[in-house]
Amino acid sequence: MASKSKKAPSRAEIEQHARITVIKEAMLGGGFMSINDIAGRWNPEGDVWTADDPSAGNTLILVRISDADEEEVNGVARQIEDTCSLTARRGARVGMILVENDTSAFKRRKIKLPNGETQLRTVRPKFRLALKLLGEGRFRRFTTYHLDRTVRDPRDLEDLIDVVEGSRPRTIVDSFTGSLRLANDSDITSARIHCAIANQASRDTVRRVSRARKQQAQEGRYGGGRRPYGFESDGITPLTEEAEIIKRCHAAALAGVPLREITRDLNREGFLMASGKPWQGSRVRDMLLRPRNAGLIVHRAGNTALHEEETAAHEENIDDSVTRHYTPDDIAGRLPGDPIIEPEDYWALVRKLTDPDRRANHVGNTPSLLGSCIYQCACGSTMGAQVRYRKHKDPETGEIFQIDEFKAYRCREAGPGHVLCLAAELDALVTAAIIELIRISDPSDIIGHAATEGIDIPALRAELAMHQQRLEQISADHDDDLITRSQMLTMTAKRRQKIDKVKAVLDRVSEDVNPAAKLLGIDNIEAAWDALTLGEQREICRRMVTVTVHPVGRGRRVPTRDRITIDKRRQKVHTA
Repeated sequence: MASKSKKAPSRAEIEQHARITVIKEAMLGGGFMSINDIAGRWNPEGDVWTADDPSAGNTLILVRISDADEEEVNGVARQIEDTCSLTARRGARVGMILVENDTSAFKRRKIKLPNGETQLRTVRPKFRLALKLLGEGRFRRFTTYHLDRTVRDPRDLEDLIDVVEGSRPRTIVDSFTGSLRLANDSDITSARIHCAIANQASRDTVRRVSRARKQQAQEGRYGGGRRPYGFESDGITPLTEEAEIIKRCHAAALAGVPLREITRDLNREGFLMASGKPWQGSRVRDMLLRPRNAGLIVHRAGNTALHEEETAAHEENIDDSVTRHYTPDDIAGRLPGDPIIEPEDYWALVRKLTDPDRRANHVGNTPSLLGSCIYQCACGSTMGAQVRYRKHKDPETGEIFQIDEFKAYRCREAGPGHVLCLAAELDALVTAAIIELIRISDPSDIIGHAATEGIDIPALRAELAMHQQRLEQISADHDDDLITRSQMLTMTAKRRQKIDKVKAVLDRVSEDVNPAAKLLGIDNIEAAWDALTLGEQREICRRMVTVTVHPVGRGRRVPTRDRITIDKRRQKVHTA
């Protein structure tokens, strides 16, 4: 049987495709483009087209698509072609086109209103700009592709209705599909009904997606999305090199190294995020707080005020993004295989980084020297790093023939009596003192008495896992009507008390992490010191010694070693 031949495109279809191609190229290039014989141009971002003559057009067009990849403008380009054709048929003229590419008209976020209140709203800058321009009377007509391309939140529709009804003469609202008209009360009622239906359809979609994501998490399957840092594209198989970086960053953060110093070390060594971009402090924090590192899969964060419609945007696959953290109650499943980080160590770091008393708003640049903000001037103030210059002049002509640049430590207080010292010499002396202290001292004098003494950590971890299983069993018994709600609450409270006691002991163990432990019991301490990141070296310096730099008289030259005092700090004695 002969197969049917594919129908050749008509002349009109070919011409339409050519116009859409021109629109796409102009949007991506951010250049000149004439629409319906009206000259204008796209902005560099390709999301606003404006007529060169502001008085030439009387129509404002708004197009939107929910999901699109970067530089993917096919969806909005087709809408632009259709709405511009409709405008021409209506005898109107396009004055501006606003594009909401990859923008949801349904998902809401917390925003602060002008009156200071915080409420959930859709975040649509272009839609708000359209309302502003229409309210100011800049355009007579407002044209879109379809009602649900324009509004899916009833509150947004009411804002549009207010603008239309408040305009004189009344703004004409039109759409390519005929689904949005606001010419009279009947049109407005119809728009409200269809908007409510579109909103319900979005909620139904979110509910289905949310349930599917939850099942994926419970079964330990990857839900897709961008490749999580530290894992292959399947989201399950660890990448050896990136996994080692996660372990290193986790250990450094648990030892107290500030996140900005960890970020600086990663960028200095040339490590990039999964996206190929340099690290930022917020991204490092998100990476460390990701449950996947501990082999844990989450469905949604129970500790945030997320509404159900936002769940689809905040499911487990948020590896590139988040500013919140999860709790053990949010865990829905586990990844197969061994985790990069032990779950107990992961939760210890979560508690450390999310501690409300933790100071995270460090002021100033990230320290670039060993003793920045650690060494002290004799006045008691800490010392900061600065770049100094030394000029070399020809003794006969006085001409400068060479300028040397070097780093120095300077007291952060101004005025006479405060010190300045060459950084290279001072850091070398402090490093040598630390290495010698580690070489000749008892390990307990370096890192204190370990909190692990007399504690069976594997047994504690097994006990914690058992308690977690019992909690799940209690919940299942309640679902099966084997116990009452009162019994469930009582049993859960008792089980959580036991969990808290175990976690308290494990927390004391985790707080005992000291980067100096990497230097104990090895022959070549110097090489091990050089292998540490600057952040780890600074944390060891912070914990082990107090360095004080003393002033010298004006005009005197005193060797650096005669100007400093290095005192060993007393280490904590931990008890179980």
